Amino acid sequence: MLNIDLERYWNRVSESKVRAAKSRFACPIRGGYTEVSVKAESAPVSPARSAGSELPLSVSERRPAGRLQRLRAAARFDGLWWRKFARLGCVYGPEWWKRGSPPVFALIIFLLVGRNRRGAIENQQRALGGVPRWRAVLAAYRVFSTFACSFTETMEYYGPRPRTFRIDEPTRNHVAEALERGRGVILATAHVGNWDISGRALHGTGRPVHLVMAREPNETTQEYARRSREQVGVRVIFSDSSVFSAFNMIRTLRQNEILAIQIDRSNGEAALSAKPVEFFGEQALFQEGPFHLARLSGAPVVPVVTLRRGIRHYEVVLGEPLWVSREIPGDSERALREAAVFFERTIREHPQQWFQFAPFWDPSR
Repeated sequence: MLNIDLERYWNRVSESKVRAAKSRFACPIRGGYTEVSVKAESAPVSPARSAGSELPLSVSERRPAGRLQRLRAAARFDGLWWRKFARLGCVYGPEWWKRGSPPVFALIIFLLVGRNRRGAIENQQRALGGVPRWRAVLAAYRVFSTFACSFTETMEYYGPRPRTFRIDEPTRNHVAEALERGRGVILATAHVGNWDISGRALHGTGRPVHLVMAREPNETTQEYARRSREQVGVRVIFSDSSVFSAFNMIRTLRQNEILAIQIDRSNGEAALSAKPVEFFGEQALFQEGPFHLARLSGAPVVPVVTLRRGIRHYEVVLGEPLWVSREIPGDSERALREAAVFFERTIREHPQQWFQFAPFWDPSR
């Protein structure tokens, strides 16, 4: 993820001080909840990049080899055609359809897509502490069902006619406290809960939000997913080996903005930036790159999950800020282990919201 000489670059560009202008988001979030209603947005199908987004596409962006391969990929269950079809129901369907159809479609996919089903079962069996096979199978289906409900609500939330969402906020806002220091903040995310809900909510506070994410497994949905996020103000940086990716991350923090990075997917870079960390009693790969970035920039890493509590009801949960010292050898790995502990504890309490569909302890995932 950060495969260039970031330390030399950081030292060069940080000679100029960060401006001390007070952030509109640099004030503690009150307790209770926020009722979020959002303005109508155009459908995310325009081929152009969103206005105001200055982040260049990765020079290594991949495309399907040919027209036939692209058509096959688009027709897959996770392809572009099905994504657009799902959006129609999520945005324009009646309420009974939005509530009743996700568990049904989840069951169909659970039965038909054996690779993802087996991965979810294996992960749930480990997370639940070696429960009988039948319990792990049931838990895996609940993962599919919860994901389908979250996916439906995300499509609605990002669409042109969303209903009111309730988002419970943390009593103490570590993000606001970090931004008061003027060095930005790194949010460590994982495939736990529904990040897209909190991502848009953070943008609504007035601070720019940048999401560093892996490329979609199905390339036909790549641009669609990116445009959907960028049209509501969440800027996307792809986590590949491109120099532009690393420079954009540094620039984001120098401008005292929010940088969210997934740390639980290897992104094909296991040998370079992933680190084995104990997770549910065995070693699993997590991204160490964000913690090296924290060491160089002085920004803290704040683990975050957004848990689904009910219909259009979510709770943002923040872990304690993790500061990484330049002087202490191995401090990046120490912070990574603490972040992994936060996610393990959250998954133990909410296993049905761990949306990991590949065997997590398999290094080739």
